[in-house]
Amino acid sequence: MIVRAVTCPHPPLLLPGITGGTIPEVEDLRAACLAAVADLVAVSPDVVVAVGSAPDTRVWAAEATSPRHFYAPGLSPRPAGEALPLSLAIARELTSAVPVPVELHGVCASLPADDCHAYGVELAGRPERVGLLIMADGSARRGPKAPGYEDHRALEMDRMLDEALRAGDPEPFHKLAPDVADELLIGGRVAWQVLSGACDTGAARSTCHYSDDPFGVWYPVFTWTPA
Repeated sequence: MIVRAVTCPHPPLLLPGITGGTIPEVEDLRAACLAAVADLVAVSPDVVVAVGSAPDTRVWAAEATSPRHFYAPGLSPRPAGEALPLSLAIARELTSAVPVPVELHGVCASLPADDCHAYGVELAGRPERVGLLIMADGSARRGPKAPGYEDHRALEMDRMLDEALRAGDPEPFHKLAPDVADELLIGGRVAWQVLSGACDTGAARSTCHYSDDPFGVWYPVFTWTPA
């Protein structure tokens, strides 16, 4: 049973030590994500299940290596062993103080929409009280300074998804076309489609903690509570 769901972004800037100092936009985003995770814990889940895009679909070891050397090679030598996907590494950081077990579920970035939805339905069918942490970025093509430069469709797509998050409506995420999501560099497609399956019993009560694009990438932070 899903008792609450939270969606947070996963920019590498949220990894410890990446920025080399304090950046106000990053700290504002981090504070919003931690507030959302606190919301998740406040309903006393038995387990927190974090879901994010990954090279393949499986539960990843919590002690896996951080991928931060990919984003800041000068920080330290590349460690041995398999690195966590970025989405799950950020999830691990955000849940480091959570007082219940945390599971890190990677979902293959190319998994079809219906399979993602089915994965969410399966999570919702678990007997425990599950707090669901969805790791998802919006489009990275929101202007000339964005990582993917500019695509005129990006703002409209993110607006539609923002409205769905504010309405607690899972249906638009299920309908999000994988090819369009890939073209717009939407980093949350598979995780949001898992959310659509986990919360497909009706609209949820929504709280917005953050919705902005300080670096040309849309970063939404929301809490959904089943109605």
